[in-house]
Amino acid sequence: MPEPTPSPVPDWLGWLPPRLVALDVEATGLSAGDRMVSVGAVALATASLAAGRPEIVCHHLVVDPGRPSHPAALAVHGYDDWLLRHQDPAALHLPALAQVLAGADLVVAHNAAFDLGLLNREMALAGLPPVAPRVYCTMEAYRRRGEKGRAALDAVCRRIGLARSGARHGALEDAWLALRAYLWLQACPVAVARPELAAPSNLRPVPPRPEGPLPPRG
Repeated sequence: MPEPTPSPVPDWLGWLPPRLVALDVEATGLSAGDRMVSVGAVALATASLAAGRPEIVCHHLVVDPGRPSHPAALAVHGYDDWLLRHQDPAALHLPALAQVLAGADLVVAHNAAFDLGLLNREMALAGLPPVAPRVYCTMEAYRRRGEKGRAALDAVCRRIGLARSGARHGALEDAWLALRAYLWLQACPVAVARPELAAPSNLRPVPPRPEGPLPPRG
């Protein structure tokens, strides 16, 4: 009996890297002195797209930035200073995160210069070498397409028929949205379902918040 002929590789799969990681970082603000608050990463084995059953692995962490968030940033990510000061320092988790990124053929982020710049500032503060993956910025790619209007992640999501599950910007959900934007930009017809948006895996319980202003950080 002749062996079955293998299915041809779709054209769009041929130009995808074998393993990509979509990344999003939330911060205390937008200045050079601001720190990381949370990070989300969604790793995808792209060969699984051909079978229509995407295989993803999610990483979701929250860390103590060592300083309060700017009010505008707090309104975006929703982690107040009382919760954050009871979390792990970023340095505790950076080696494992760097390993996740090192295993990727491509790292995808929306406004990648901000996310990777912030992450590498944290690496430097922890005395670790910078991560230097091959990077694809979905914001820049969207602009290069000549799309009209804003290129913020929420605008790109509206263009491709997606939206956040709520008003807040969760790092894991935004990493997934960046992944979906990348696959759309690559003409991939397979949808990667929204992962379970559970709390960060390292979230520590927080004692009752004291009344009045918070005591100064130690």
